[in-house]
Amino acid sequence: MEEVEFIFFVDFDGTIATVDVCEKMVAAFAGDGWQEINEMWERKELSTLECARQTLKLFRTNDPADFFNLLNDVSIDPGFPNFLAFCRERDFPVVILSDGYSFYIEHLLRREGIELPYYANTMLFGPELDIEAPYISEHCDLCGVCKLELMQKMAPAAGKTVYIGDGYSDFCPACNADIVFAKTRLYEHCLKKGRTVYRFTDFNDIVEQMRIMTKE
Repeated sequence: MEEVEFIFFVDFDGTIATVDVCEKMVAAFAGDGWQEINEMWERKELSTLECARQTLKLFRTNDPADFFNLLNDVSIDPGFPNFLAFCRERDFPVVILSDGYSFYIEHLLRREGIELPYYANTMLFGPELDIEAPYISEHCDLCGVCKLELMQKMAPAAGKTVYIGDGYSDFCPACNADIVFAKTRLYEHCLKKGRTVYRFTDFNDIVEQMRIMTKE
């Protein structure tokens, strides 16, 4: 990547989107048993692919229309447009790294008139729902999308990597980024690891802190 001062890697569910869309789908469509599967994933007893495939078997619908209708009341962080404007004015790249699904990321970004590169899993709609993980690591299958490998591949040689996220799939990249903005589970994880982390409520908080860092 060409040299930049900062490059931002941003989680989607619960970070750009104000809710976790995967959790919303599970709550709406999955039958009993998904809680136990999710707990096994949180304990790292199941990979993301194993967790997803077992959970998808519990879904009561495979109609894409049901999934897209569920997105109607999903909103984007109110400060995200301001954050994007801040980055564009300074030529700071922004890349979405998500362990969720590309269909809803693409849909919500298009709805909001936002164009950004993103990396995510693919939901395969058919008689049986399935997941495809084109960005899984060859060395670790804990996540469907290895955010750490993608971040390291795109990181500039001289600039700083900034990671923004909230959940379990953000732990690895956050611990290897130069700067971390976090909330909820990721924030608590960073504190336990003793690493410097900036807590945020919405993306306006991130803009304010970046202005301080860049001495604007």
